[in-house]
Amino acid sequence: MTTLAIDTSSRACVLGLRTVEKTWSDETILDRTHSREILPRIDALLNSAAVKKSDIDLIVYGQGPGSFTGLRIGVGVVQGLAFGLGKPVVGVSSLACLAQRQWRENRFRHVIVAMTARHTEVYFGAYVVADGALNGSMQLQGREGVFEAAEIPAQDSGVDWVGVGGGWQLGDLLKEASGVTVSHINLEEYPQAIDLLDLGEAYAAQGLIKIAPEALPEYLREQVAAKPS
Repeated sequence: MTTLAIDTSSRACVLGLRTVEKTWSDETILDRTHSREILPRIDALLNSAAVKKSDIDLIVYGQGPGSFTGLRIGVGVVQGLAFGLGKPVVGVSSLACLAQRQWRENRFRHVIVAMTARHTEVYFGAYVVADGALNGSMQLQGREGVFEAAEIPAQDSGVDWVGVGGGWQLGDLLKEASGVTVSHINLEEYPQAIDLLDLGEAYAAQGLIKIAPEALPEYLREQVAAKPS
């Protein structure tokens, strides 16, 4: 299977390509030039691997949360490619990607991700390494959401947790609200292509695929707007 991965939820333009033989990646900080550079970068990545667009079997995309504009750009490209090629897509949480890296590199099993949102708000998700069919993939505990750092959900205090994401600059508030001891903190906020590919292919193997029009961003703030006052 040949899989293309795209994530533009952050300042980084994250692209990945995997065939049965090899994995390629292009992870570059672009700030505000995603719209201008993403298509040429996809073409360059495919050319470097001698892969044609028609060879792609699956497109994995970072569905957010993250930059509003960045997500719209990335999802628009994914929809266009998937529709034009008639290929399925799989959405992957940008928070889950950050958690997955901690398992891949350090074998940390319990991860609380807190990405900077606005002021003292964070994009939050708690993850534990899954067993069974999704063995080795980070699995969400509860739900992702936008929270005040002092109001994130409490977690199991009987296990060792690590913290990931720029939101951990508010570490004291997060620790008190979650009720856990955090043994390690990494302020990284950029997903990596290999984790996007690993999670996307694991989800696809479980049948969690969509057609092009169903590729949508996950802003999380819509959940906040939908709550009754």
